[in-house]
Amino acid sequence: MMKRLMKNHTRRLGLRANLATPVRRLRLFLLFLVCGIGLPSLSGLLVPPFSLIPLAWDWPYRVTLSAVFLILSLVSFRRDNYREYRKVFFSFFIASFALNLQALSGFFNFQSTTVDNTVLNMLSSTLLVTVPIIGLTLTSGDRFSVIFLTKGKLKLGLLIGSIGFIIFALVSIPAATYLFQGRNLTTARAVSWAAPILIIVFANGFREELLYRGLFLKKYEPLLGSKSSNLLQAIIFSLSHTVAGIGTSSYTPFIAVLVVFTLALGLLWGLVMQKTNSLLGSVLFHAGSDISVFLGIFSNLP
Repeated sequence: MMKRLMKNHTRRLGLRANLATPVRRLRLFLLFLVCGIGLPSLSGLLVPPFSLIPLAWDWPYRVTLSAVFLILSLVSFRRDNYREYRKVFFSFFIASFALNLQALSGFFNFQSTTVDNTVLNMLSSTLLVTVPIIGLTLTSGDRFSVIFLTKGKLKLGLLIGSIGFIIFALVSIPAATYLFQGRNLTTARAVSWAAPILIIVFANGFREELLYRGLFLKKYEPLLGSKSSNLLQAIIFSLSHTVAGIGTSSYTPFIAVLVVFTLALGLLWGLVMQKTNSLLGSVLFHAGSDISVFLGIFSNLP
């Protein structure tokens, strides 16, 4: 029995040594990047109408991809040499399941032509994404801390998040006007929308921080290291903003600028999460950055 345990321990140490090599890390980085891009709603690159997947195949593709991620997680769990990958593939399954629920709810969403409907859509979307992530994470045997749902370094998180929120809030009106097609924006109009905008930006901040960073960062790190893990999630997060100029949901013509800007923000928010071991700081910071986006959207509602 002792010899068997020592053998398994030695095998795992050897696996970790192999994973530490630059070539192995690069391969895993590219593999997980493809997995992230492959999720239609996670990266934004496969979202209709400008999708590489025909619209008629959208749902078969979504369901098949979820099944593939689940199978990969089960297979890797059963094999010692691949057990390290299980949590990553299961996280991709969780993300795909949650995003499929969110996409399915689109058939029943209110038309976002009023402020109230926009708030309702954001709240329903947030619940449909976050509840499965939390529920499936706990069901798998992991704790809240694995997805950064802890207070962590509370004072540091509050400080960084509050500073970021205030800075973005102060520049929100000019940012909305010049970057997000805001019309006739004044301080009085912005203040009149304060309550719905705060609900929306905190809901969206929590949803996206949990989905893009909270769910994945601690799963990537044993395989890629903290810096590469942070870069990977930031790339996928920034690519999700390629849909910002698509169809009726378009809210900015500056897609390239937005993608680069969100890449930088994604790196910063991931670093904040890693340093504080909590979602709190990045959610506050993220919420502030979204104020200008929704000021622009609200100013264009009928």
